Amino acid sequence: MHLKKIAVFLLLLALLPTRAARAEARPQAAAQTAGAHIVSYQMEVTLAVDQRQLSGTQTITYRNQTDTPISDLVFHLYLNAFRDENSLFMQEGGGAHRGNAFSPADSGWIEVDDLRVAGGPALALEALDDGTLARASLPAAVAPGESITLETEFHAQLPRVFARTGWALDAAGQPFFMVGQWFPKLGVWQGQRGWNAYPFHANSEFFADFGAYDVTIHLPAGYTTGATGMPAEASAAPASSAGGMQTVRYRADNVIDFAWTASPSLQVAARTISLPAGDIEINYLYLPEHAWTVERTLAVTAHAMARYSQWFGPYPYPRLTVVDVPEAGQGAGGMEYPTLITAGAMNIFGLPTFSSSGWERSLEVVVAHEVGHQWWMGLVAFNEAEEPWLDEGITDYATVRLMDSVYGSEGSVLDLGRLRASYLDLRRGEYLSNPTVPMYGKAWEFTSSDYGVAAYAKPALSLLTLEGVLGEDLMLRVMSTFFERYRFGHPTTEDFRQTAEEVSGQDLAWFFDGLVYGQETLNYRAQAINGRTFTVEREGQLIAPTEIELTFEGGASRVMAWDGRETPKTFSFPNDPPLLKAEIDPQRKLVIDMIWSDNGLRVTPDVSSWLTLFSGLVFSLQDVLLMLGGL
Repeated sequence: MHLKKIAVFLLLLALLPTRAARAEARPQAAAQTAGAHIVSYQMEVTLAVDQRQLSGTQTITYRNQTDTPISDLVFHLYLNAFRDENSLFMQEGGGAHRGNAFSPADSGWIEVDDLRVAGGPALALEALDDGTLARASLPAAVAPGESITLETEFHAQLPRVFARTGWALDAAGQPFFMVGQWFPKLGVWQGQRGWNAYPFHANSEFFADFGAYDVTIHLPAGYTTGATGMPAEASAAPASSAGGMQTVRYRADNVIDFAWTASPSLQVAARTISLPAGDIEINYLYLPEHAWTVERTLAVTAHAMARYSQWFGPYPYPRLTVVDVPEAGQGAGGMEYPTLITAGAMNIFGLPTFSSSGWERSLEVVVAHEVGHQWWMGLVAFNEAEEPWLDEGITDYATVRLMDSVYGSEGSVLDLGRLRASYLDLRRGEYLSNPTVPMYGKAWEFTSSDYGVAAYAKPALSLLTLEGVLGEDLMLRVMSTFFERYRFGHPTTEDFRQTAEEVSGQDLAWFFDGLVYGQETLNYRAQAINGRTFTVEREGQLIAPTEIELTFEGGASRVMAWDGRETPKTFSFPNDPPLLKAEIDPQRKLVIDMIWSDNGLRVTPDVSSWLTLFSGLVFSLQDVLLMLGGL
């Protein structure tokens, strides 16, 4: 980003008001019991470093837990999205992802060389759509309650990383591999609905059944690895090493995916935290050029693991691995996999030069968000393609809470003297750019800009508003009940609605119909204050309950409830002293309120507040100019 744009952005952040405090009906999902695997993958793969290629074999066991026979198989072949510029992913994304561009000379793909029912003849595999899906008919249907075992052979080319997966060179010129969505993966069988599997869209992420993974990886000796799950051996040492190669093996249980990383440059920093449910090891794999991130990353990860466990429910795995990525491979950063996340040392401006300074915490935001996905992707496995707002939105709500609770609600992301902004400020600014976009919808139904609002900013603000209405304790009871009820399941928006209304004992149509499925907006405005009367009005269709704080001559004050329905509405206080001032939502609980500056009125102008605001603007501008002079 150009330095002038940075200055403008910082100045706008300084002007943001701060917070004083804090469809369609879908069938309800059934949670899967931990250990009751639908699918298991036993895989052996070899990494050819110079060619950036994988060759592997799989044994897949799939159990039909529905009442509908399975007569065919549908596989995801995600790497084919990077074969050329004609894939759906490339067409929708314009050959770029989060500012990182695709290199046609360094493409990626996957090919299945052999597929058969164990002990049987080869099955024909037919490419679907753009080749990111493939289908095979079975010689005999898999009856309800029965299982099928498949054997496959495949090889794959990893792309130069620009979107989540692939390879890059680090600062020392050494290869770094982030291997995600790299193997033939079955869709989700949903009985009468058939296979739930979509081609790989630019906005969408992933959806898979819970199961067990046993993965053996052959790669050059001297490479440090990290992966979903735990090393199969008692220690992290390779199982074997010979002829310049090493073999490592990882196992994971009750997870929906398996990803891994490898590099000769990666170093390890570990920390063990003790939580009520047991000890958890945080394993941070970092590059030498990013040694300054070690303490910050371990600290925010520990905070996140502790608070999310307290707010939502226990983390059931013994380890969480956090992976640093090189500056040339930032496209692999900021991504979640079961028991493994990727971070990244770039700041919110996309520049590495400020990152080691303490005045911005974009590193912490990324880690806090991806750790949150361990709950709201890894354990409560939403369909990220069909309902991305649940996955990203609930995680972003958790991120705002985490950043506020650890770093304070005023400057949790930017804290440069008088230039301060929270993560909520950033998301609120994004929401105000397009507040009418519904949250509910399939990922590919949104434009790229709308997707950011619909899946991240608006859900985070809406859930924080719901918390403001319900109160923190009740909201956390809603979230923890939802988590406990649907661990190892695939809940939907309607499941969340049913849980929220049941636990709260309230009709939450204003939230679900107005914000999730609808396009409603809200602005509460103080219209007039006159003696012993106060007139308010509601702009927009959304109706959310709120409070009004009244201050009378002589200093007496009280807070009254207002349901927000009648507009305009005049409140009279004939038995009280004349009003001095009145304010709607004084604690800023309704963070989806479009304009906070019109929430209150007072009988006489508040000169001191205007002087404070003016001096703040002057000092903020001075700070920006000094910063630019230093650059």
